[in-house]
Amino acid sequence: MRKFLLTLLFVSYFNANAQTPIQEFNFNGTLNNTTNTLSFMGTDNFVADRAGVVKGAQRLNNKALEAVIDDLPQGKSARTISIWVKFNDIASANYIWGYGNPYNAQYCGLLQQGTTNSNSDLSLAAWSASNDVIVSTPLEKYVWYNYTITYEGTTSKIYRNGKLLKFLEGMTRATNGNVFRLGEINTTIGINAEVDDLKVFDVALTAEQVNELYEREKPLTAVVPPLETKSTKAMVTRGKNVKSANASIVTSGDVNGVTKNIEVYSQGQKIVGSNAMNINDLPEGTYLLKITSGPAKKVTSK
Repeated sequence: MRKFLLTLLFVSYFNANAQTPIQEFNFNGTLNNTTNTLSFMGTDNFVADRAGVVKGAQRLNNKALEAVIDDLPQGKSARTISIWVKFNDIASANYIWGYGNPYNAQYCGLLQQGTTNSNSDLSLAAWSASNDVIVSTPLEKYVWYNYTITYEGTTSKIYRNGKLLKFLEGMTRATNGNVFRLGEINTTIGINAEVDDLKVFDVALTAEQVNELYEREKPLTAVVPPLETKSTKAMVTRGKNVKSANASIVTSGDVNGVTKNIEVYSQGQKIVGSNAMNINDLPEGTYLLKITSGPAKKVTSK
């Protein structure tokens, strides 16, 4: 019994530590890592994250961020890299992240190729077509995706939203470099997206651990009730309300003694609600505008 308990404790300890990143950047109002020991260099542009938290993510539009990270996995070392991305443009390639030298097998980077239809090639690049892992994936703008790659031994894997997309064995890896770049492949900048919660591990997470990481970090999906007489639907195009040229939405106010509340949803997820917002901050797209009325003020006779 004692042996069993010791074994169970050892396995639990190993699994807990296996999911501890060696570097983590949450971009919550800072470009520093979570231990404040190093920082990305570049011009910051903080935006709301996938949960709608203000200044909780970083927007990259034809610009890159770089950080010198000395403990990045090198050579054939095991690794896992996880990041959340929301693409604002999919017609051109988005260079998500990368590090290493631009020589055969000495690079490690992730990019989503440009597309004019609903599918796009996702590539885990090693600076040699024979060592790249490429898989075609459905892709939409303005949707938060979690990308995770793992490498161990000779096996490379790509996950999205906790699910394995593709793996290849026998892949050569000889990664060499400590400059980690967001929005850039080697020195070529190309991205129009928002990124959040970058994590680097010096182990290859298992499929179960990757899924657990995604489930723990995915945004909560708000349930939108059927539209009633007190709800309405609105289109927002290029940051403007099609019905009004005003740049803001007032989400509460008294009209004939009735309080109005406005909530904005995107793909079932509540973006904002209860407070005023500036719709210039919204990317181009289609949104659901839900307006509800609070209890009317009672009028009593004397």
